[in-house]
Amino acid sequence: MAEKITFNTGAKNYEIVDQDGNELGVFRFIPTDVGILNRYKETAAFFASVGDKIKGEDLEEILPELEKEAGEKIDFLFGAPVSENFFKITHPFTILEDGQTFAEQIITVIGGIIEKELAEREKKQQERIEKYTAKYTKKDEAK
Repeated sequence: MAEKITFNTGAKNYEIVDQDGNELGVFRFIPTDVGILNRYKETAAFFASVGDKIKGEDLEEILPELEKEAGEKIDFLFGAPVSENFFKITHPFTILEDGQTFAEQIITVIGGIIEKELAEREKKQQERIEKYTAKYTKKDEAK
């Protein structure tokens, strides 16, 4: 039997609830994955450009392809097949009360999570570095 090795990947679980607190699902991702920043930018740009893609088009005709692309972009963002769980809740282009589409809301919320987690972890990293370099900086200050 092989020995088991465990790595801390930094992955976190997030519970998805609706505005009434009803649980809709759980998803897991690594919010501080260095690659997620570029994937986030690309995904956000796709959803920002959807309005231009549908101008003058027959929405009913292009909607299936846009829905497929939206799912692919969400999966790309997370590096995992999570779009099916998100979009079983509602269509990615469902327009919400504030005028955003459901997919745009996902992008906005995820952007906030990434920003918050990166800030927290960068702070912890800085504290860790200072812990190990403090004795050297005290010597330099004494000179």
